Amino acid sequence: MNSDEKSARFYADLPTLPDYGEIGDKTIYHDAPDDWVVVVCDVIGSTQAVAEGKYKTVNMIGAACIMAVLNISNGMQIPYEFGGDGATLLIPPELQESAANALCSLRNVAQDVFGLGLRVGAVPIGAIRNRGTSVSVARYALGEDNVQALFAGGVGLADHLVKSDESYDLCAGLETGQPDLTGLSCRWEPLRTQGQMISLIVIGTAEDNDARIMQAGQALEAIRSVTGPLSDCAPANENSLAFRFPPRGTLLEARTLDAGKLRLKRIFRILFEAFFQKAGHRFGLQFGDYNAPVYKEELKRHTDYRRYGDAIRLVLDCKTGTDQELRNALVKLEKDGKIIFGMH
Repeated sequence: MNSDEKSARFYADLPTLPDYGEIGDKTIYHDAPDDWVVVVCDVIGSTQAVAEGKYKTVNMIGAACIMAVLNISNGMQIPYEFGGDGATLLIPPELQESAANALCSLRNVAQDVFGLGLRVGAVPIGAIRNRGTSVSVARYALGEDNVQALFAGGVGLADHLVKSDESYDLCAGLETGQPDLTGLSCRWEPLRTQGQMISLIVIGTAEDNDARIMQAGQALEAIRSVTGPLSDCAPANENSLAFRFPPRGTLLEARTLDAGKLRLKRIFRILFEAFFQKAGHRFGLQFGDYNAPVYKEELKRHTDYRRYGDAIRLVLDCKTGTDQELRNALVKLEKDGKIIFGMH
């Protein structure tokens, strides 16, 4: 295998970890090749948009960033992290031009259709390494056929550079068209909590990547001393998942997929599929390739409520009072200067 082929298969050839608890082990992370780039997508003004009730639109645009790239990847595995109001992706050289076209086309959709700016920037791995850090990646198995990227190192730096330096703008002077968002949907209801739905972010304070990874491991140990196995607090569970007909996100999905146009054909197709999805989940049925009970079980396993992108990011459904227990468990590490954390 020559160097170009080795670079292209960098992520696909990484070993797959079965346990999120390994994030504190520095040996699981592997440095990305210098010819790859970190692409940062960020909905501008997302905090205000969410405050105005547009959280579903913000989430849809963030998810569309990932789908737009996956649909031009020709089956190549792409490391990415969904951020709610955007996404971070690691792109190999052979896909950088097509990924730029897809994401910058999506930027136009976000602005023209929803009135939301989408920042799209790219920072070469080599440029990050020249600043004294690196971007390292691991693969974590969410399910049998579903892996999630874990990032350590310079993704935070890439995010800062894209937001503060216009020279990293990926879309300057680029011709665009319409992005392929096939597979993107917005049909589930908001999850129903069994006690408290907790969003938690924990960031190691060390400047050295390896030290931050170790701090993440310490923080995760403190968190699990309260929650037990994180799988016990999975937000997508038998009691929290709800599907209604018609889906509340029907028009949002249709407008996103068709670049703002409301085509009756698209709306009818969404409603047609959603009707059978609703019936399938209500009565445990299978329609063609869509097996509702199997899909629901896969959804519970594959939901990415545990992430690591140089910071622990968790969404947990816990019993009432867990927020204070978590705060008590983490505050000592914070007072020792090892972490900072935020919780909602």
